[in-house]
Amino acid sequence: MTYSSETICALSGADRLNLKRWYRSGLIKGAGAAQEWSDAQLQDVLHMTQMTREGATIREIKIAQDAQLPVRTGGWAARRGDMLWQLEFGSDHSLTRLLRKLASNFTGDDLVLKLLRPLNHWLRDDTRSGADRRRARFHLLILDHADSVNRSSQRFAAVPLLLESLSERDKTEVWLESIRLSSQGFRVELRPLAAAVDVGAHDHEHHLLWCGAGITEVMHQDFLTRLAEGQHVMLCGPDSRLHHHYPQLPAVA
Repeated sequence: MTYSSETICALSGADRLNLKRWYRSGLIKGAGAAQEWSDAQLQDVLHMTQMTREGATIREIKIAQDAQLPVRTGGWAARRGDMLWQLEFGSDHSLTRLLRKLASNFTGDDLVLKLLRPLNHWLRDDTRSGADRRRARFHLLILDHADSVNRSSQRFAAVPLLLESLSERDKTEVWLESIRLSSQGFRVELRPLAAAVDVGAHDHEHHLLWCGAGITEVMHQDFLTRLAEGQHVMLCGPDSRLHHHYPQLPAVA
């Protein structure tokens, strides 16, 4: 039995970039094919997602396999340290290169949920000297990576998805969600914070309303109206609680 790349990605949580890098590194065995993968290769992909889940890189996995030893890894703490070093001392080019390399090592969910989102929270709470500069560099890095993965998704039969930002407490988080969704096979259109709730009808089959800092009664009523009309709309984000006043947003750097 053979599987398409789309099926392999759906079953494993990996994306095309992972498949390409893992195959070229010899961690997915067998004859290469642009679109078809065997049962044995699917098992290799599932094994890789399991081994990388704790933050082990391709290099660490290869060293362990060549030496026939258990994988030794610094895990997500080491990956976070690498990112922080680059944010402090690295050039824009080296920082971008590191993130793209990490993206090829790890599934989109793991990259965002276990590395980038926790790192963003850490940077947001950091009060040491240079914290504002590091946060600004990280935000620009995430914007650039989100644009890159979205452009990549347009080359394939990705499913269109509208991610509409209703409220933000952290201007980086919604872009991290865009990266995560893109890795799941969606072509994400991210609408910035809307000036008004009534933005007209959308032709997207999938429509998510991002709630980073709660929603107002007007927003909530609009959401219920859309549901009643049969629209495929869903609330998402860290805070979908109802507020009586529009959430106060932080100043944009």
